[in-house]
Amino acid sequence: MWRSMAVGLTYVGAVVGAGFASGQEIYVFFSRHGAVGALGVLLAGTAFFVVGWVALERGRRSTGSLNYRNPILNRMVPLLTVGFLGVGLTVVVSGGGTTLRVLFGFPDWFGALGTLAIILGIAWLGVGWVVKANVLLIPYIIALTVCVSVWYVPRGTLPLHPPPLSGHWLLSALLYVSYNLFTAVLVLLALGRTMNSRTSTAAAAFIGALVLTIMALLEHRVLLSLHEVGPLPLVSAAQNIHSVLGLLYGISLWIALFTTGIAEAYALVQRIGRHRLWSLIVVYPLSGLGFQTLVGTMYPIMGMFAVLIWAPLLQPRRHAER
Repeated sequence: MWRSMAVGLTYVGAVVGAGFASGQEIYVFFSRHGAVGALGVLLAGTAFFVVGWVALERGRRSTGSLNYRNPILNRMVPLLTVGFLGVGLTVVVSGGGTTLRVLFGFPDWFGALGTLAIILGIAWLGVGWVVKANVLLIPYIIALTVCVSVWYVPRGTLPLHPPPLSGHWLLSALLYVSYNLFTAVLVLLALGRTMNSRTSTAAAAFIGALVLTIMALLEHRVLLSLHEVGPLPLVSAAQNIHSVLGLLYGISLWIALFTTGIAEAYALVQRIGRHRLWSLIVVYPLSGLGFQTLVGTMYPIMGMFAVLIWAPLLQPRRHAER
């Protein structure tokens, strides 16, 4: 059960990153649609369980690699994978710079560079350290999210402005799941090899999906009550409750960025090789495009293309696996 808990929290860490913890991601995909966005959250949670379980099982029963029946797809997916992971890491690094500026007044470039350096250091150490980091840090993020969501007193009503690429709540929910499953599936395939039974993989997927659903619903409640949504809406909400809570939540945001960043960097290392880890410094200048802009534009687009990567996992295998 302990292994399932650890893998479940690592699953959460792969999803709860820059956009999620700041509130931007939940706002773009759910809260912009009003109260009905909660249905999208529940749909997303169900999908996280089903696909997460399938990915863990595929990793447990096979080599943990993504192999497709279509040869063209087999050639495209590696390139898409590296590209998407690179964009995701860019968003994380940009969010790290923004967060450290808001919290401590550091220049964006300094915060972004520091965030990237620590992420690459943990990724270089290997999957064991990736899991340990999530087990230690994710409970802190969960606790702070619950505190802010429970204590926040509504101060207005959020105007509805559905994003152009996800104008309906159902499509928006599907795009959200698709984008997040892209990184999560790559991590879960590797983690599945460390598990020894169908029951343990099911438990891990359920724990991860349940935590993600509860956290998203709590954030959705707060976001619905905001009159304006800035770059870091939940940090602003926490600061409105108390300055100390604002600081603590800001730290949890940076931790969330960090946990997703190490998952993405580790997945990249698996594809480009440990000796090429230094090449990921290329995401640093790209992070200057801005956190809010990257989340609002790149996430929905990546969600559409990410279907090519995770959806084939749901196809039945032609032959029995060990």
